Amino acid sequence: MTDIELRATNLHWLEEGDPHDDCCVHGGVYLRLGDRIISDGQSEWTVSTAAFRLLETIAREHKEDIDNALIPCCGFNMWPVESVPDGLLIPNCNNGIDWVIQHPDSNVVAHVFPNGQTIHTDIRAWSNAVCGFADPIHDFFQTAWPKNFYDDESRVGFELFMSLWKKRRSEVEHLI
Repeated sequence: MTDIELRATNLHWLEEGDPHDDCCVHGGVYLRLGDRIISDGQSEWTVSTAAFRLLETIAREHKEDIDNALIPCCGFNMWPVESVPDGLLIPNCNNGIDWVIQHPDSNVVAHVFPNGQTIHTDIRAWSNAVCGFADPIHDFFQTAWPKNFYDDESRVGFELFMSLWKKRRSEVEHLI
């Protein structure tokens, strides 16, 4: 199977304002699957949303959808919306890196890119890489905790985000 290198670079809060007001961790994403570099770690992304979405790919398939990119440029908000999966909507602009994630069997993750290239990874290796990426980002949240919210909907959305993150992370604990 293909080897994986996934790490966050330059974790930070938005430069202006109070980090307790920022519910997104920002930084770079370095992702390499075998010889293919998906992201070089130099561009600015919302790494907390990337970690959240990548955690989901361990157990679920992902259809390519730039509005829900696996590595999104931004995540404008976290809104509780009953009609979307998991009841959480994280809207973002259409800038990001996205590809299809499939699970052809219980031990394999297929990464299908827009150019048609498919790279297979072992589910345990993918789980280890994603959790190794997500855990430091989760820890970074603690550097500006508790969070301040400008309204109740934002608080509920962020609490759901963190609750789903914890649930997704615990669901894959047996794989790492």
